[in-house]
Order: sequence, then structure tokens, then C-alpha cells
Amino acid sequence: MPTKLAAYDDFINSTAELNHLLAVRPHSPLIKRTDEAIQLENAVHRACLVLLVAHFEGFAKGALSEYVDEVCAVRPPARKLPPAFLELFTRDRIQEISSLPPGADRVNRTRRLFTAFSALWDQERSIDPQVISSTILARQMTSLKPDVLRDSFALIGIDDIVDDATSHLQSAGLSVRVGIKLAEIVNKRNLIAHGDYSVKPTSTDLEDYIQFFMAVGDAFSNCVAKAIDEACTLR
Repeated sequence: MPTKLAAYDDFINSTAELNHLLAVRPHSPLIKRTDEAIQLENAVHRACLVLLVAHFEGFAKGALSEYVDEVCAVRPPARKLPPAFLELFTRDRIQEISSLPPGADRVNRTRRLFTAFSALWDQERSIDPQVISSTILARQMTSLKPDVLRDSFALIGIDDIVDDATSHLQSAGLSVRVGIKLAEIVNKRNLIAHGDYSVKPTSTDLEDYIQFFMAVGDAFSNCVAKAIDEACTLR
């Protein structure tokens, strides 16, 4: 299993879109900056921050999906997978059935539940790709808030992906608390999305945020690749 996920490569490629957007700005230092030019620059920077956060959120969901795709391809025994991961899909189906009105359909689905999902709890049985879903797993990640990220990636056996990312960055010489910085950026994105015009990230801010997300994405990619290796190495 490669140490970098395909989702990470996609995220890196997506940052090119930010460069296209930034190219719209008036940038010559020889041209006097009019009020209109300043407003345009602010609008571009605000749009770039919203887009950057959206791309990283897509990467994080893609990383979770990649874990499921690898599990489906290898079909390891259930004992190789975190219990919380197995419980998620069982619980999702139970909730789906319980929402149905009484009748034959609910009875039949309940009967099939025990037939299909009991294998998830037989430690030596291979995982059936029909009963797990990358969509269901990715759906657990509702935002980039640190606690949501922790809970989502804990489902695939990563105890604290935010702290792991902080350690990864520190080993690379970057002294930053990932949870604090992430919360700061996401809060700015939310304020912009809700129409707060007082948030005006600068070019320097954006460059810093892009580099931050690239480094955190690298850390997340390594963590998920290790989780895939632990689940899919048949030993």
C-alpha cells in the first residue's frame, strides 16, 4: 500500500484551481490600487479560503472512502477491522429498518439483517463488500472541526488523527497545533460563508493556509495508509 493516498494527490492537484482564481487579482505594484481593485482582491481571497476548505474536506472524505475501497478489494477477516467500523454499518441498517412502517417489508429486511450482517461479527469471516459502504463512512464527517475529524477517523482505528498530524508536522520542523489552527481557519470560512465581510484574508494568510493544509493532508494520508495496511495485511 503506498504511503500517499490517491485522495491526497487529488487534493494537491485541486490547489491549481486556487492559483487560477488568484490570477484574477490586479497585482502590478506600478498600478495605483483603486477601491474597486481592493474590493476585488478581498473578494478573491475570501473565495479562495472557502474553496480551499471545501477541497480539504473533500480530501478527508475521500481518504475515508479509500479505506473502505481497499477493505472491499482485499476482503480481510472481520477481526482485522475496528469494532466501531463494523458497528457503524450494522447500526445504520438497524436505523434504516426501524424507520419503516410495520409490515412485511420491515419483517423481511430484519430477517435479512441477521443473515447478511452476522458475518461482520464472525472474526474469521471475510468482509462482504455488499454490507459496508464508503458513502456511509464519509457521511460521518460533517465538517472539518477537530472533534468531528477525530470521531470520524477513529472509526477506522486512528485514535486521534489531529494529534497525530501535530506530531507529524513537529517532526518535520513545523511547530503548529493542528487542532487550534484548523479551528481558526474553519471559523473564518464559516464567517465568510455566512456573509461576514469583516473577514479579509491576505495573500500571506492564504499561502500559509495552503501550506498548512498540504502538510496536514500529508499527515492524514500517512495515517490512513497505515490504517489500511493494518486492516488489509493478511496475517
